[in-house]
Order: sequence, then structure tokens, then C-alpha cells
Amino acid sequence: MLQSQFHPLKTNASTGELYLPLEYHPNIILTTPRLSDIPKLPDLLNDPGVCIWLRGPPYPYEIEHSEEWVTKLVEETEEILQELKDAEGNDTLKLVGGSPVRCIREIKEDGTDVLIGDIHLRRCETMELAPGMKNDSESWEDSPKLLGVANMRRENGDPEILWSVGYFLATSHSGQGIMTSAFKAILEQWAIPRMGIRRMIGETYAENFGSQRVLEKNGFVFREIVKEHLEAKGKKHDICVFDLNVSL
Repeated sequence: MLQSQFHPLKTNASTGELYLPLEYHPNIILTTPRLSDIPKLPDLLNDPGVCIWLRGPPYPYEIEHSEEWVTKLVEETEEILQELKDAEGNDTLKLVGGSPVRCIREIKEDGTDVLIGDIHLRRCETMELAPGMKNDSESWEDSPKLLGVANMRRENGDPEILWSVGYFLATSHSGQGIMTSAFKAILEQWAIPRMGIRRMIGETYAENFGSQRVLEKNGFVFREIVKEHLEAKGKKHDICVFDLNVSL
């Protein structure tokens, strides 16, 4: 019997939405993005305990930012889902370029759920932190950019693709192992088998010990600290770099 191209995702019997449950947190699920997340995201990303660790989102995070971002995520997710739908009936499971589930939600006693975080996998567009990349050659300015272009052009499922991960969790739910479990679920059940991910790097601020533990508990190995690698919100940050190499 052929497996569904959406395997191992589950389907909500009431809404038809796809989701991925967490092994050790039965009240937490990973789902697809929703347009209804737009008004909820600013409160999460403006929380001082969250935004202090994020370099990407603008601060303060306004509803206009949320509208643009969530709309983009929904469109990207629909493209992945359409790819999977088109592949139904094939003998082998299709390798895709992303995860359709990424939004971390807590299920309440009445069956409703609340957005509490996000975890996303993406190809490295710049390769200055790629393994073996050192600032000791004349081609330093160009080679990371060229490698990044090559990385983005590789076919889905290519084991040489270098991936990175980003995540955040509401401060109300930190310290409970939720992010570690969420990353474990998406890594083991989707990223490796359904995206063909074999190489990843993880980057955290040097002082973000919680994020570092999430990486280490999911098999990442510390490589180095890069001094003053980036500036975010008016402050320069040292970056801890971790590597994951998957062997099957």
C-alpha cells in the first residue's frame, strides 16, 4: 500500500489542518501557518524576553510586518503542499524544499489552540560560517557569496545542501523542554526523511545558553565562537556555531 505524500503528518479531523504532534508534550503541536496568526505575532515578537535573542525581525514588530511575513509563509506553505498533492500515487515519497509545519501551538482544554512559537528550516544563503570557511584567502569576499548561490541552486534532497535553523518560543513556555521536543520532531520526522537534510549549522548568541542546549540535545556539536560576528538592535554579538552531520 502506498504511503501518503503527507506522511508522517496527521490531519485534524475537525479542521482538516495538517499537524505534527510532539512525543513528550501531548498538548503541543506543530502546524501550518495561518492568516489568523497575523494579529498574534506582534505580541510574541515584541516580548523583551523573545526579541532580545532575535536578529532578524524588526523591532518594534508592527502589524504591517506581521501581515507581510505571515502572508509570505502561507503562500510558501501552499506551494509545498501542492507539490506533495501532485506527487500522490508515486511509489516513493517526494523530497521537498521545506517543512509545511512550523508554527508551535498549545492545545487548550476546550480544543482551541494558541500560537506560542515558531521553528523554521532554511538553506544558507551566505556561507561565511560554513564548515571550513576561513578568512585567510584573497577570495574571502567572493567565495562565501558564490558558495551561497550554489547552495541555493542545488536540487531538493541534495545531501550537500547546507541548512540552518531558527526558532523562538514565548517566554511563558520556556524552560519546559518544548523547543527541544519541537526541533526533535521536525528534524527526525520531516527534515531528514522528507527534505533529505544531511548538513546543518546552528548559530546562537554566545550568551543564549538555552538555545545552545536545544541544539546540543538534538545532536549538534559545538564548533567555535566567532567574535562580534553581527550587529543587531544596536549591539555587536559573539556567535556560537554548531554543526550537525547526519549519517544514515
